Amino acid sequence: MGGVWANRLIGDYNWRFLCMPTPPWQYDRPLPPFYGKDDKLSLLIAVVMGVQHALAMVGGIISPPLLISMTGFKPENQAYLVSAALIVAAIASFIQVMQIKIPGTRYVIGSGLLSVMGVSFSFVPVAQQVITTLSQCACDGEPCTFEGTCVACTSPLVGKCHTPEEAYGKVLGTLLVCCFFQMAISFVSSRVLRRVFPPVVTGTCLVLLGAALIGSGFQNWGGGVYCSSQVLTTRVPCTGNGEVVLPFGHRAYLGLGLVVFFSIIFAEMFGSPFIRNTEVVVGLLVGMIVASNVHYTDCIEGVCTTKRYVTGKQIADAKWMTFLWMRRFPLGFYGPAVLPMLFAFMVTTMECIGDITATTEASHLEPVGEKFEQRIQGAVLADGMNSFLGALGTITPVTTYAQNNGVLSLSRCASRYAGYACCGWLFVIGIVGKFAAIILTIPNCVLGGMTTFLFTGVVVSGIHVLNFGEGLNRRNRFIAIMAIGVGMGVTLVPAWANITGQAAYPFEGNFWPVNPAWSPSFRG
Repeated sequence: MGGVWANRLIGDYNWRFLCMPTPPWQYDRPLPPFYGKDDKLSLLIAVVMGVQHALAMVGGIISPPLLISMTGFKPENQAYLVSAALIVAAIASFIQVMQIKIPGTRYVIGSGLLSVMGVSFSFVPVAQQVITTLSQCACDGEPCTFEGTCVACTSPLVGKCHTPEEAYGKVLGTLLVCCFFQMAISFVSSRVLRRVFPPVVTGTCLVLLGAALIGSGFQNWGGGVYCSSQVLTTRVPCTGNGEVVLPFGHRAYLGLGLVVFFSIIFAEMFGSPFIRNTEVVVGLLVGMIVASNVHYTDCIEGVCTTKRYVTGKQIADAKWMTFLWMRRFPLGFYGPAVLPMLFAFMVTTMECIGDITATTEASHLEPVGEKFEQRIQGAVLADGMNSFLGALGTITPVTTYAQNNGVLSLSRCASRYAGYACCGWLFVIGIVGKFAAIILTIPNCVLGGMTTFLFTGVVVSGIHVLNFGEGLNRRNRFIAIMAIGVGMGVTLVPAWANITGQAAYPFEGNFWPVNPAWSPSFRG
């Protein structure tokens, strides 16, 4: 009897394989047993496997809300969005892993595999652009930000003049409408979808998306987003790094970001499978420890003061518990954002199909046949429905996370019970308000080092997708060259299409004539 309970609690697993460091030259270690998608796990194995998946996801989940909230949100709203993202990811992952059959039909909701979900990066540039646009005003012809630089204005303000939170509400309202597009796509055969959106299209989109996001990562790594845009003009110093305020690109900022980068490299080269599965969090943790224990000494006219990169004020002020809808954003609709959002949903749909295919293979199941097609349909439908629920829960759309396939392959555990445990960990972390406060105390330069690694992974995923199917034959190579050439050009030189520093939307370039009679939505 005791042996049965011990097996249920501890189980039979090769813990040495999971926890012992692995030198780069050692590959002949004995593997643990493989657990199929419906195999039951002991409590300890489920908890450990679940925490692996949760930690592998945390960096990706918190990055989109952090980047979006850096457009001018109040600190308490930033903390709320981090917590809400974790809670929504937990609920969405549970639905995806569980798989619910729609009564009276052959359709399902969810993949029924160990395929977890997190906040998508595809919608970050769209949300950032909409919020920046709608929060722009003009004071006596000079651009300013509502409740920001516009506060000192004594003249009537001209422009949209929304707060960032009000603009975010319009993003959420528009997403609630656009989500139905992905739900409708889920009922189309995956074979048809692959022909309509071949790898050369989705791979190119991922490469360009990752390239745009790497720019955000580097801006934070150098000290901050706003100060990076002023580095050649007003040279505004960078805030968001604790008490330290230095010019953009200062060696102190770059050094702390490199600590994160080299920690991830070291974890990948010498870490155990558990450490390698959670290397992003390891790098972030090491960066935080270093940033918390060093300081910057600022000397002005012989008087020196010590300033810290990490302070505990936000952590002390934060509540212990939180949940969805503790902060609300007035819903609205913004027409010019519809088309980019539909394109983003196309990208996440094809990402989802690719991720589910990879999860199926890693789970030792056949990626063909009726069961496989049903999993694809359920996964895409769950993507759309969970994105709808996520928008109701004040978070931008969610999608399947590819990095967890690496965790699955290394740990050799495809059991859905590990997925349920992962959802439990994410939910607990999400409702603890202090955790979100800790995330907000991370200096921009440390966060930038971590997000640069994550966003470069998006580019590499796009390159990998470009090699699917027919690969980069002459036709596909030509299409990719043309698309990436123009897309990357506008990313690197945005003034080619949009002249910055304008107060009114849409931003105007010298490339096309502008008719003042056109409405902003039509021009956008």
